[in-house]
Amino acid sequence: MYGQDSAVVTQIELEERLGGQWSTPGNKRIPKNIVMIQCVGSRDEERPYCSRICCSVAVKNALKIKEISPDTNVYILYRDVRTYGFREGYYTKARQQDVRFIRYADDHKPEVTNNGGELQVEVFSPAMNAQVEIPADLVVLSAGIVADEGNEEVSKFLKVPLNQDKFFLEAHMKLRPVEFATDGVFLCGLAHSPKSVDESIIQAQATASRAATVLAKDSIALEATISHVIDESCDGCAYCIEPCPYQAITLIEYMRDGAVKKTVEVNETACKGCGCCMATCPKKGILVKGFTLEQLTAQVNAALGVG
Repeated sequence: MYGQDSAVVTQIELEERLGGQWSTPGNKRIPKNIVMIQCVGSRDEERPYCSRICCSVAVKNALKIKEISPDTNVYILYRDVRTYGFREGYYTKARQQDVRFIRYADDHKPEVTNNGGELQVEVFSPAMNAQVEIPADLVVLSAGIVADEGNEEVSKFLKVPLNQDKFFLEAHMKLRPVEFATDGVFLCGLAHSPKSVDESIIQAQATASRAATVLAKDSIALEATISHVIDESCDGCAYCIEPCPYQAITLIEYMRDGAVKKTVEVNETACKGCGCCMATCPKKGILVKGFTLEQLTAQVNAALGVG
């Protein structure tokens, strides 16, 4: 019913009213029955992730409504209440102030209908094993957080990965949580994943600190373990170019012995020595320094105790 009935709004639109026309205690314009529905557009087949802030925002707004208008009935229809951290205290406070929480199952989502100009919400409660009908003067949807539509374009431009939900994917969750495998590119906030304002600020501080460690240096030493081309073996087939995740390899041509010679060239500043090119090359035309096929074979034989 969102967009079809003016009495169906989002949490953001509700907050605008709470901070404006409803802000005065005892305000008579606040509806008698307010129903909040959680996990709208989240935790489904299209977006299986939790948006993290929805439950906390719903509880916060419910408490504000009760503060301004104690007689207003507030219902929160939820799948799982996830007021993590110290926000759990607000959930307890909301229950003490008679905010009514009704759990619904994923296969029985709430339905909003308009009967003769009045909204009604129907929801099946597993706890009561019964269908519950709630007359609603206002329905508030806790809409999920989605990735920005421009993320894919930015991802291709900066050569950084996205996860399955189209948020940017860090190099390592624990060891490199605010940077990418691509040097000099960092991330924080909702570009990374749904999170609260305080979490975004903390991550932004970590990102700034990590970037400062790079900017504070006069020069940066390149990795020694990178790919190099064996010109005599490379015939310019270009099989190694596409698999390179860092786009560090380009096809070039030059004159040799009166004929055009095709080969590839490695950008040493972009190469990370991952070995994808070496694994792809059918002619031993490109190798990672210190990890030739002969050296790898010797390591395997030594580990197995062979020869």
